[in-house]
Amino acid sequence: MKIITILYIVNATFLLLHEIESAYEKEWEILKLPGKITGFLLLHIPIIILLFYGLIEIERNSAVGLIFGIITGIGGVIPFIVHKIIVKTTNNFNLLISNIIIYLNILSGAGLLFLSARLLA
Repeated sequence: MKIITILYIVNATFLLLHEIESAYEKEWEILKLPGKITGFLLLHIPIIILLFYGLIEIERNSAVGLIFGIITGIGGVIPFIVHKIIVKTTNNFNLLISNIIIYLNILSGAGLLFLSARLLA
C-alpha cells in the first residue's frame, strides 16, 4: 500500500470521527444549518460515498484520485479552521479526544494535500 493511500485512509478516518462527534455536538445548531439531524445525516450520504470512491481512485493513482486527495486533505484542515479559529466555543469540541482528532486531522490533511498536489503537478 502506498503512503498516499495510507494518508488518505487516516485523514478520512479522522474526518468521519469528527463528523460522528459533530452529530453529538449538534453541529447543525452551531453552524445554523437547516434540517436538524435529518438534514445533517442526508448531507453526509454523498460525502461518505465520495470518500470511498476517492480511496479507490487514489489507490489507482489517477488524476481524479489525486484531486480527491487534495479535496479530502483540505477537508482535514477545515475542522481546525472552523472550530479553533472561526467558531471558537468553550462548550463544543473541547474534550481531549476532540482536540486529538482535530489536530491529527489537520496533520494528516495537510500531508495528504501536499502529497496529492505534488504528485498531480
